[in-house]
Amino acid sequence: MTPEQVNKSCRVLIVEDTEERQKILTDLYRAHAWGLVNTGRRAITLISAFEFDIISLDYNLRGEFTGADVAQHIAKSRNQHARIIIHSMNPQGATRIAEILPNAAQFPVNKMASSNQIFKRLRSQIDALGATFDWVL
Repeated sequence: MTPEQVNKSCRVLIVEDTEERQKILTDLYRAHAWGLVNTGRRAITLISAFEFDIISLDYNLRGEFTGADVAQHIAKSRNQHARIIIHSMNPQGATRIAEILPNAAQFPVNKMASSNQIFKRLRSQIDALGATFDWVL
C-alpha cells in the first residue's frame, strides 16, 4: 500500500453478528481502518464516540437493539453524513433501515459474495473511491 492509498483509507464501522458474514465484510474493507461490532448497543456507543466514513449495517443483531435502532441513532449523530451500506439479508429489516436513512445504499451481503468477480469489483471500487462509491455495479 502506498502512502497515497493510506491517506485514502476510510474509517469503517461494520455492524454484523454472524461470523461468516463478518469474514466477508472484513475482507471487503481490508484496505481500510475498520471496526467490527455484533450488537446494536456497541454500535450506538461507537457511533456516539467516533466519526466514520462508511457504516455497513445489518438489521438482525445480538442484544436488544436492531439495525433500525442503530439507524435512528445514526440519523441524529455526527455520523448522519457517513455512507451507510445496508447489507442485511432481511428484506423487511432493510426496508425499515432505508426508511430511516433514505440515502443509504442497499447491497445484501449475499449479493456481495455471490461471485468472486462481483466481490473483487466491489472491493476495487471501495478502495478507489472510498465513501463516494455509489454501490451500483
